[in-house]
Amino acid sequence: MTEDVPPTSAGGPDASEPRRADAVRSRERILAAAGRLLGQSPGATVGDIAAAAGTSRTTVYRHFGDRDGVVAAVSERRRSPRPAAGAGHLPAGRLGRTGPVVLDAIHVMDAVPPAQLPGQLVAEAARIAGVPVALYVLDIDGTYLLRVAGPRRLPDLLEAPLAVGPELDVEALQHLHAHLETHPEPAHVVPLWLRGRAIGVMIAFGRPAQPLDDMARQAAAAITLADRYTDVFAQAQRRKRPVAAAEIQQSLLPPRISQVTGGEVAGNVLPSYEVAGDWFDIVENPDGLWITIADGLGGTTRAAASSAVALGALRASRRSGADVPEALIAMHQTLREMPGPHMEMTALGVHWNASTSVLRMVDCGHVPPVILRAHGTVERVRFPGGRGLGGRAGPAPSQVVSSLGPGDRLVMVSDGIVRSGPDQVGLGMDAVVSAARRSRDRSASSTVRHIHAAVLRASPDGLDDDATAVCLAVAPEPAGA
Repeated sequence: MTEDVPPTSAGGPDASEPRRADAVRSRERILAAAGRLLGQSPGATVGDIAAAAGTSRTTVYRHFGDRDGVVAAVSERRRSPRPAAGAGHLPAGRLGRTGPVVLDAIHVMDAVPPAQLPGQLVAEAARIAGVPVALYVLDIDGTYLLRVAGPRRLPDLLEAPLAVGPELDVEALQHLHAHLETHPEPAHVVPLWLRGRAIGVMIAFGRPAQPLDDMARQAAAAITLADRYTDVFAQAQRRKRPVAAAEIQQSLLPPRISQVTGGEVAGNVLPSYEVAGDWFDIVENPDGLWITIADGLGGTTRAAASSAVALGALRASRRSGADVPEALIAMHQTLREMPGPHMEMTALGVHWNASTSVLRMVDCGHVPPVILRAHGTVERVRFPGGRGLGGRAGPAPSQVVSSLGPGDRLVMVSDGIVRSGPDQVGLGMDAVVSAARRSRDRSASSTVRHIHAAVLRASPDGLDDDATAVCLAVAPEPAGA
């Protein structure tokens, strides 16, 4: 394995010191990025790692020789007393850190008014880096990065080729790096990572004198906290004004990419501005992972309000100790209690236990999911029956028990994607499976992005019904296990 600091060209001790310092920082940045990626996606390539670290493949090869060298270095770091940030879950008693941080998210929240946070973050990043820095967040439909603060050397909008809603994964970051290579001024991208996804990026113009990775992680946490106290980030994420129903829908949705015990979950709803009937919910509790996907059967403001009430019933029931069927029945009863015409919806509730691999799926009239096994086969889940929620008849939830092991993926979609009818895309489940199989790393985020790319190709004139896709991807077995 290469030394921590590779040899530099001749030029005397004084000339070599800045290069050695740069090499150390570059190596640490690559290791930090590789630790995060390999923890959630063991099949990450050298290109993936380079994109996440904001460097080139050549730099990775220069430091580590090949991909095996990177993996070995990350493994060694995980065995050390101070694991790399994001390299996996830490045991009790190992959560603290003794070294200083350049920025502390809690201090920022106490010291800076939330509405002034974008400008303060950019100013602090520029001070650390010694070069101008701009802050970008993602549009809610995942198509653009929008500048929140910083100099105007880059446009107000940068294309982000179909991120997963307002979040980026490694593959999307690679596209962003490629796009910025055409910019006349060198631009260094630093992702704002938080639990396996980037909620935005900092772009430094020129070569930063000090790395911004640690500062960017703290900034991501500060932005997430501040978002509850100000509209500045929500305003920046909206290229245009959503209809009221769509704004309600956005408030219901969880993080689009979530690291969970044993894997990753990703989901998104398209479009983001005009239609709002679908929603999904993701939460990990001590008993396992809960995923719920529902179709509100309409895009009106009343349908969106009904979705909010149904989601409230789901969470109240779940937090009171109910199981999945009981939570779905609570949703049905709550919808029946609403005044006016009955608002109906379909729903699919999923519970997965990572320690046992047991997968329980409970259906109330929703599109059945599919399981893509690690070895390549596809299993279509068949429910014996099941009616939707909110109607005159009881829903009679149908349950199927299966398993989800290393490398398997569970894919769930709404009827707006697979069925052929007024305003629906009509891809069919075969086309959904084909799109999911195009995911090179088989991650949940990449799977959702490929499904939505197929939806958009099939809908050149735009979408008139919600198109929702959610994927649970279990991490594959480590190499050599």
